[in-house]
Amino acid sequence: MLKGLGLPGLLWLTLVLLAASGLARADSKDDFLAAREALRQGNLQIVAEKAEALSRDPLGIYPRYWLLSAQIDLVSPEHIQPFLSYYQGSWLAEKLRGDWLRALGRKADWARYREQFPLLVDEPAADLLCYSYQARLEAKDKKVLGEARSQLWFTAKDLPTAPCDPVMQQLLSSGTVSEADIRDRLRLALEANAQGLVRYLADLLGVEIKAKDLEKLVANPEAWLKKPVGGGRLQPELAIFAIARLARTNADAALLQLQAWQGRLDDKQKLYGWRRLAVVASITQDSRALEWFGRSAGLEWNDAAAEWRLRMALRAQDWDTVQAALRTLSDEKQKERGWQYWQARVLEAKAADAKKPAQPAATKIYAQLSADDDYYGQLALERLGPVLAPAKPAFTLTDEDVRRVEANAGLQRALRLNEMELRTEATREWNWSLRGADDRLLLAAAETANKAGWYDRAIYAAERTKTLHNYELRYLAPYRDIVRDYAQQAGLDEAWVYGLMRQESRFVTVARSGVGAGGLMQLMPSTARWVAGKVGLKYEPSMVNDAGTNVRLGTYYLRHVLDVLSSQPVLATAAYNAGPNRARTWQPLDTSMEAPIYIESIPFAETRDYVKKVMTNATHYAQAFGQPQQTLLARIGTIPPRNPQVIEGP
Repeated sequence: MLKGLGLPGLLWLTLVLLAASGLARADSKDDFLAAREALRQGNLQIVAEKAEALSRDPLGIYPRYWLLSAQIDLVSPEHIQPFLSYYQGSWLAEKLRGDWLRALGRKADWARYREQFPLLVDEPAADLLCYSYQARLEAKDKKVLGEARSQLWFTAKDLPTAPCDPVMQQLLSSGTVSEADIRDRLRLALEANAQGLVRYLADLLGVEIKAKDLEKLVANPEAWLKKPVGGGRLQPELAIFAIARLARTNADAALLQLQAWQGRLDDKQKLYGWRRLAVVASITQDSRALEWFGRSAGLEWNDAAAEWRLRMALRAQDWDTVQAALRTLSDEKQKERGWQYWQARVLEAKAADAKKPAQPAATKIYAQLSADDDYYGQLALERLGPVLAPAKPAFTLTDEDVRRVEANAGLQRALRLNEMELRTEATREWNWSLRGADDRLLLAAAETANKAGWYDRAIYAAERTKTLHNYELRYLAPYRDIVRDYAQQAGLDEAWVYGLMRQESRFVTVARSGVGAGGLMQLMPSTARWVAGKVGLKYEPSMVNDAGTNVRLGTYYLRHVLDVLSSQPVLATAAYNAGPNRARTWQPLDTSMEAPIYIESIPFAETRDYVKKVMTNATHYAQAFGQPQQTLLARIGTIPPRNPQVIEGP
């Protein structure tokens, strides 16, 4: 139970707010932490006292925000508007406006909601978007249902109940959502295994699907397919769902089941069944996927299916199918740098097959891509031949640039919060304050963060510049003595180790991933324990946060996966992220493959992106370390056929 101040206290808060001048006090850290603890305990009186004590400190925005947010359902606009005006443009002003909008939505104060919603700067969260649709419905906006259908309906994700249910009901009762739309969403729900949503949508179609029947299907799809239970007229859709689940572990059995069900599927369901089988086969890299995609060709293509088809066509080096698949992508997808690169490769390959000179269109694409020095930019530059890379303009910070950082309240708050090891708040303040920043401010902020030892935010700022760049800040190399020594002991390329470390942790020693990996090289507990045993250390969970120990263990493991995967750095990089057995599974069976095709066809989006970035990082670090010049293509090399050697360890 919050010990609130009541409205008189909030009115006093407004006066304190307007008196703030932004001058820090020596003991402000203690007051800030005390206010934070008081908030956790629900004691707003203490929060208010600390807000007054911090009234002349940049951190004073926090207790003021906490007081308003904690009593958001009680406050009037007269209490909120001064904060929003005084701290306009700050992260907490945006956050408070979101809190206020939620309160307005709960109260159904739609007139004020319509007034405040357009003032949000960031992309609105789902609940705020749904409330905005409610507010527009109340104003009889004729366009709102069409927009809501497009934004809300075609998803398998859970939507906030109270804000979104009234809008969804309006979509259904008005006929804006058709039976075909319900069936389309049912397929999305089945593909995502969103069982509650599947049952709800089936109910809308007049079919009861019992939870226990759906659970049995998921647990044993092959048994269900042989003896289907429940589903009524939706049973064919459930069968396709079951076939796709079965294909994940037994493609041959799934194929037999799809063939057996042909007589119970209509023409469109047959096409959809082949499409689902092809998509799952692409994920498992079954070479029959292209044949099965061909059997589904009468079905409209969405981007997800088209991209899976593209990856399998690349693995087969079937350039005609690659070209056809590229054309089925949406206009937005076709403009993505990766698919632009492969469009140019198609043009090159087809010209070579026809014994014709290189296509000017391909050269034009490569030239456009090479303006950036990311993964595709470097590959494109190398396809152009022995040309000079664009000059990297020199840039020197001025005193005026530094003063801009010192005058930026959000950046200063972020630096203070980082000093207090409040990383979540610090990072949010930093990122928010650099939205739309020009290159000079970005580089000045990056240099400031670097000097403070806040390496991940230094990189965050430096890599966002558009024309003025500082590659020393983009590719920081802290802990150099430690990393060099352990890389040499393991016989590893130091630039590659840094490329991996930059992607793993951005050099945050206490970094921890959502799956439990920790430290500079983001070691999983099981991996750290195994390696510790190999190098003769007694494993302790805390050891991964020690920079030296983490790098020692991480480089040992990287050397291990490199050795068991044919000394191929792309394979070892993929293995470091997804595990060595998966990296090997993605190798071709009995022939070599160019590394860019292997990388592009990695079925895990996270690992695919990870490998691209690590190997690109490595080329930049090699240049920074003065290593002999090596192209990205030479660095990533060729992927050999699978090696049957047993892989030891995690």
